[in-house]
Amino acid sequence: MTQAAGSDPHQPDAAPAPYFEVREAPTGSYDPSGASIVNLDDYPRYEIAEGVVFCPVFGRNLSLNFVAFPPHSGFPTHVHPEEQISIVREGEMEITVGDICRRVVPGDVIVFPSDVPHSGRTLEKACRLIDVFSPPREGLREVIAGADPRRPADVDRWWKSSAEPTA
Repeated sequence: MTQAAGSDPHQPDAAPAPYFEVREAPTGSYDPSGASIVNLDDYPRYEIAEGVVFCPVFGRNLSLNFVAFPPHSGFPTHVHPEEQISIVREGEMEITVGDICRRVVPGDVIVFPSDVPHSGRTLEKACRLIDVFSPPREGLREVIAGADPRRPADVDRWWKSSAEPTA
């Protein structure tokens, strides 16, 4: 086999194909302007780490992501250029943003300014959030592309068992 001049036999010629690509919901109503009406249950879900499920929705000028974290999980300290606002829907989580660290519960709204370090972790309870980004958080596409395709994005398999017992 002949090697091309300047190529390294130990380096692949092309980047590996992503495991997943963010796709549009298969059902719903769409028009050429970018308008759509789609039921949340019809958007694809991606398990990006053990039990951590993303359900992203991209618009032209903002994006949102429905996120579910199981107990004893979270996200490491990181920054991104997009401004982010998160709304806690269910459960609880410990969030650190800038110099603030506190436990968040349903109804709490967290503002993450652009380029400010932030992290979060669940303790005994799972947590569901809605994240909104402006401009759209294109980095989510990279996270999803690198997700393990063997992980089923079935958030309900652990959510019900980790939720608080009902009285």
